[in-house]
Amino acid sequence: MASIRIADSMLPAIGREFGRPPADASGAITLFALAYGVMQLVWGPLGDRVGTLRVIGWAAIAATLGSAACALAPSLDALSLARLLTGACCAAIIPLAIAFVGDTVDYAQRQATLARLSTGTLSGMIAGQVFGGLAADTIGWRAGFAVLAVLFLATGAAALRLRARLAGTARPVPPTAATTAFALLARWHAVLSDRWARRVLGVALVEGALMFGALAFVPTWLHAAADLSLAAAGGAVAAMGVGGLVYTLLARRLIPLLGERGALALGGATIAVGFVALSLAPRAPSPGTAWAVAVAACGVAGVGFTMLHNTMQTLASQLAPNARATAIGLFAVALFVGQSVGVAIAARLGAAIGHATLIAAVGLAMAALGAGLGRAVSRGRASS
Repeated sequence: MASIRIADSMLPAIGREFGRPPADASGAITLFALAYGVMQLVWGPLGDRVGTLRVIGWAAIAATLGSAACALAPSLDALSLARLLTGACCAAIIPLAIAFVGDTVDYAQRQATLARLSTGTLSGMIAGQVFGGLAADTIGWRAGFAVLAVLFLATGAAALRLRARLAGTARPVPPTAATTAFALLARWHAVLSDRWARRVLGVALVEGALMFGALAFVPTWLHAAADLSLAAAGGAVAAMGVGGLVYTLLARRLIPLLGERGALALGGATIAVGFVALSLAPRAPSPGTAWAVAVAACGVAGVGFTMLHNTMQTLASQLAPNARATAIGLFAVALFVGQSVGVAIAARLGAAIGHATLIAAVGLAMAALGAGLGRAVSRGRASS
């Protein structure tokens, strides 16, 4: 998650170095997200075939090279290409970690386990948002990517060590799980032929477009509209991660009380409250007050987003139990293709109608999205 979000707070600094506006520099986000989404079509089936931990480990090591290329990029186009390659490698890590949980944890306990997994991903989001802005203000955005490269190398080595430790208890791979083109198509068809699976994937596509399209420009908007430093603006958005961590601490108690429908509906409504409040932050009488409002609003939105998204991940983990990594991969395809489209649309809509209006509208749309999927869950997945 740090790699996904690190560029958000860097856009003004990257644009200044290459003499381009932040909207042009957003290719560093858009291409990463596009590659991240599309490569799920490869990593999911490959994880089903050769093992999730093996793929995670080598993909993280490959992402080391991509991040190093970002740090050395001589032009904006080169940076965007390096981010695309990094996104293609990073695509294996979080979805296959979710698939690993799905393979090893019973469904009744899975949502709570995935909530704990979210602690790590949310911590990464916090680190990416804060460190991206801090690096841009101090050591430089290039050094930020260099630090990320070192972290990828350490992560890849750790995953391969864990795989070696668990090798004796690994689930045997079915002999029919060949990685031929025909087998890959059969796995995709097994997931996409199910109506409920298509609905969950469609909601993930819209969720990615709305949430991440709006969030990509929030640090830049706060920097310009509320006169915040890039580090402060990134830190405000990183409060979403803190809100998410709060939810993970409460998840074990909340999940039985809310159920899937309640978590989806309440999560969407909480995002709406946070985003509407965030849209008003620059109206505060001073930068300090604006920052405090933005932090609180992002924290509330983070609680709601984690509640909603964690529930969607749990639903996705059960779409195709016999091809779980493939199903989780398609879920990530939808989410991050949605993000790449959403960032491109938000860059233009934000300029046309203002980012404050865009953020408030996205919050209301997320409330409708969560309530709609919650109703579908309550009616029964088979009939949805």
